[in-house]
Amino acid sequence: MGDNRFLEHNDSLCNHAPCGLLTFRIDGTILHGNKTLLNWLKITQEELTTTTFVSLLDNGGRFYYQLFVLPLLRMHHEVNEISFQIQKEDVNFSCLFSASVFTAGNSKEMQVCAVIYKVVDRKKYEAELLLKKAKSDAERLLSQERLRIVALAQSHLVRAPLANILGLAALLQDMESDKEIKQLTAMLQESAKKLDVEIRKIVDAASDNSQQG
Repeated sequence: MGDNRFLEHNDSLCNHAPCGLLTFRIDGTILHGNKTLLNWLKITQEELTTTTFVSLLDNGGRFYYQLFVLPLLRMHHEVNEISFQIQKEDVNFSCLFSASVFTAGNSKEMQVCAVIYKVVDRKKYEAELLLKKAKSDAERLLSQERLRIVALAQSHLVRAPLANILGLAALLQDMESDKEIKQLTAMLQESAKKLDVEIRKIVDAASDNSQQG
């Protein structure tokens, strides 16, 4: 009684696991798949067992499995989180494939027990992250360009009166006036020149940030 309950529980756990479970011979012939995998592939158990594991993969996946994954299974008896694309008629999804090799009973036949994790949601999440990053980068570039335009516009507004002040100071220096006025004029001229230099630095920094962005 207890054994039956254990078998029923074990069968329920395997069939309703949130991942595809699969066993196949080392030559690729499929022996069994759980209900989750059957639902994903939209086929029956009988249809699944008349095919091979590599036939479930796209062309690139088939080549990669035969060239790299199968030799690893034969030598090390284990692979983890191999990225594959399942492609069969109207079914197409990305997955992560992990598997280990075991010897079946007295036959000593090498079989593969595999787990397939569907990663459609992760792909969507990664695409959303990339879209958000692209949007953020675009907004940052736009903000930098606006800053550059504002800095240039403000610099013209400020530097025009500065030019007038510098010109007026130069005229006053040439005119005959007492020593105190000449000193004040020289101070005004020096301050205006320093302010002009600082404005140039701000404009140049805004332009550099815009180009680097």
